[in-house]
Amino acid sequence: MHFNDALEFIVKYVKSGGKDDAYSGYEIHLSRIIEAYLKETGNWPPAIQYVHDHPQNRELSTAFFEAAWELCRRGALRPTVQFLGKQGSPEGSGYSITAQGRLWIEKETAEILIGGPDRISQLFEKFTQQFGAAFLQRASEAAHCHAFGVYLACCAMCGAAAESILLAVAIAKAGGEAPVLASYRTAGGRQKVISTIVGQSRPAIAEPFRTATSLLSYWRDDAAHGLASTISEIEAHHALARLLRFAQFAADQWEELTLR
Repeated sequence: MHFNDALEFIVKYVKSGGKDDAYSGYEIHLSRIIEAYLKETGNWPPAIQYVHDHPQNRELSTAFFEAAWELCRRGALRPTVQFLGKQGSPEGSGYSITAQGRLWIEKETAEILIGGPDRISQLFEKFTQQFGAAFLQRASEAAHCHAFGVYLACCAMCGAAAESILLAVAIAKAGGEAPVLASYRTAGGRQKVISTIVGQSRPAIAEPFRTATSLLSYWRDDAAHGLASTISEIEAHHALARLLRFAQFAADQWEELTLR
């Protein structure tokens, strides 16, 4: 079982109102969550009474413990009982919901619990062959910045990753790196490079390409200025999503974009 699958199931469990107050001094207990997962997936034999007797206990409990810790790191959960005097358990499988977690539960969106950075990095990894290691490095760092709540840095790295896509396409189209970088470093170089790529392209190619580069460039430029930024989780999440769509679009249209 992947860590992110366990993370998503805990999200579902907590958001649906699943609590274990009567079970112990915790609001949620991983043994109950794992049991709920096994029963939902139809993998709970009648002979099994406790989760630790299940043949998949080691695999599942490892994934769910890691997922619970990730939620603690993000500020939605915390280890230990709700308050002093409540009954605890020695194996550390009980958690309580933080004040931030309660605010998250009340929201209609579940942005605090979107896929972990490793899974997002895997999505970006498939584009490495076309866009290069520099793209993957920047896109992965953007994903990790988002996971750590560093939203300004996330948007800056999304912009940097988008520029890696732009340069990779331009270099492939020009057949060499030197002329592209020389043009890029001049005043208004970014727009010059974009024009060399889609200046003569049909609207179905040119317009989405220009939109993607302009929006991501805006976030990067805003992050680079010395003024205080109002970039929030919503913008950072949107930046990651737009970066992924831009990468997919450029990869799908690679032949036409790089046609000389």
